[in-house]
Amino acid sequence: MNRISGVLTLHFRDKWSWIYIPAIILFSSFAVNLIIGFLVPSQVAIYTGGVSSIFIYLFVAGIIVVAKTFPFAVGMSIRRVDYFIGTVVIGAISSFVFSLLIFLMGQLENQSNGWGNRLHFFYFPYVNDGTLVEQFGMYMILFLHLFFLGFLIASFAKRFGRKGMFISSMAFLLIGSIAVYLIHFFELWGNIFSWFVDKTAVQISFWLLPLVLFYLLASFLLLRRTSV
Repeated sequence: MNRISGVLTLHFRDKWSWIYIPAIILFSSFAVNLIIGFLVPSQVAIYTGGVSSIFIYLFVAGIIVVAKTFPFAVGMSIRRVDYFIGTVVIGAISSFVFSLLIFLMGQLENQSNGWGNRLHFFYFPYVNDGTLVEQFGMYMILFLHLFFLGFLIASFAKRFGRKGMFISSMAFLLIGSIAVYLIHFFELWGNIFSWFVDKTAVQISFWLLPLVLFYLLASFLLLRRTSV
């Protein structure tokens, strides 16, 4: 337990990566959109995708955390399993905090009619349909998915290096191309779109949970055999 606490302390020392930078990215984007909304008054609702910046950042954070801390942690004789658990905990904490922040800002935005200017930065139709618990859960799953996807990519790169990344990228490109061709050949696009239309955003997010578990398992197996 003390070793895992040491990993958490290692991560928490980097306050810029976990607190300051994401806060600057999110609220600067929000401030710009809010100012534009007031400068250009309109009777039509304003929709912006600025909130996606924080989701992208957490994906990037999952990538850079391994490069920044794994060699140092191993050099400090921290066991790989302790590093993995500690990093998973910090990823879960970050996902929870950002989910709560966006959820609360979304509710405030909805109650204030888009900050008095019909701005939709945190709260969107369809995305925020459902109960309050479902909305928060959807954000949590999405953040976990992105962070641990980045974590898996970084673990893979650490394990197999540039050559492995190049080969895997070509393999994914080939598999993706074949999949798109087969979907087009068997005329399945309509069925795929219908499947998404019939589901709520919350229901779609639940399908990401198996992927999150896969990312965790694969990352653990990769880091366990990674040398520094």
